[in-house]
Amino acid sequence: MFICDIKWNREATDCYDSNRAVGISVSMNFTRSAFLRIFTALVCLAGSYSSQAIAQPDLKIITEDWAPYNYEEDKVVKGLSTEIVQAIMDELGEHYPIHIYPGPRGDRMLDTEPNIMYFSIFRTPEREEKYKWIGPISDQAIYFYKHKDNPKSYKTVDDIKQASLVSVPYKGLVTDQVEAQGITNVIRLQSRERQLAMLFKDRAELAVNTSPLGVAYYLKQMGKSADSLVQTEVKLLEFPLYIACSKEIPDSAIERWQEALERVQASDNYANIYNKYPFLMDPH
Repeated sequence: MFICDIKWNREATDCYDSNRAVGISVSMNFTRSAFLRIFTALVCLAGSYSSQAIAQPDLKIITEDWAPYNYEEDKVVKGLSTEIVQAIMDELGEHYPIHIYPGPRGDRMLDTEPNIMYFSIFRTPEREEKYKWIGPISDQAIYFYKHKDNPKSYKTVDDIKQASLVSVPYKGLVTDQVEAQGITNVIRLQSRERQLAMLFKDRAELAVNTSPLGVAYYLKQMGKSADSLVQTEVKLLEFPLYIACSKEIPDSAIERWQEALERVQASDNYANIYNKYPFLMDPH
């Protein structure tokens, strides 16, 4: 009887141990399978969250024809500001096509469409709250110019008002500023070359439309010597040039572009870009 009890107990023990082993094996397999499913789900969730976190808006980069900062040549948008914007995109590893539009259309797009970045724009008090800003790209000023054979001296806005005729752009900030100064003796023309040509044809006494660098560029394009027009002492405006951005663009995207611009400006590439264009001071 004792021997049988021992045998039965061993068989029961063996059966118990076997069942326990199977149970442990099933439990381990279930645990491992559940862990893998949970881990996979977490990875997918984290990836989805990460993608959403780093997703950038679908930006539209636009500019206007304002040489030598931004202009189109052989269907390619070029210029000082254009190269800086392209350097920012290289720094970020993001590349968007740059579209060129007439200034008034660019203004409307910036005011009415989302995710617009528009360069090169003067950052004025009137514009400050309308947009978000990246920059400055550079600092520039706009003066009134006369023909070198014009003996008159112009030192104040009142002197400008006494001129027979002042050639100005058809629309835009320059023309708005001229009107704000009470200067009404103006003729509006679309082309900057035509605006300056008025001085050579003796059809206007003064012209105001772009910066000293811009005047030098257009004189070269017109086949005129760099000293054929003279800068007067009257400065119409002076503001830094920026990239103006739609309000809908997230602050995080604005900050990324600003930081990328600052890295570009601290690099040799920034100075190299400036050195391609004459009559500019050292950007540093």
